[in-house]
Amino acid sequence: MKPMSTKCKVINTLIMNIPIALFISLAAQLLAIAAGEAPGFSFQLLAINFCLAYVISFIVGMCIPAVPWGLGFAKACKAEPGSLKFGLLVNVIVNLVYVVVNCLILTWFNVCLLGKAPFWPAYPMSVLKMFIPIYIVGYIVSFLWNRPAEKIARKICNEE
Repeated sequence: MKPMSTKCKVINTLIMNIPIALFISLAAQLLAIAAGEAPGFSFQLLAINFCLAYVISFIVGMCIPAVPWGLGFAKACKAEPGSLKFGLLVNVIVNLVYVVVNCLILTWFNVCLLGKAPFWPAYPMSVLKMFIPIYIVGYIVSFLWNRPAEKIARKICNEE
């Protein structure tokens, strides 16, 4: 398949980030509730975090070459392009980049800014607690949604 134009990459990034931003925001809120760090579910907080995660993810998707890094990683692992193993390995790196940036910013926003907790030790402890569960959620959602999102973007841009 030929490389995407910049326009198609923008559209793909916008489409791709909808479920990722939603599910990582939802997972983070549910984890905070389960840990007793949030009083209950808030649609308002979910909407705020979704919007922030969506914008952050768009900037990451357009400015950080996570996909080329992921492709390089999968090739270095000697996975065959187009195989399931190749897709899973690409996603290890791409998801890592997105989750690191989102976790760092959204944790600061929720814990320190909204929650008024002191940076130390609340922020680093919260990042550590949230990272692995958010990584898992992001990995699953991005892996399942990647091909459909790309197909939709290519169809919109007539780059099929």
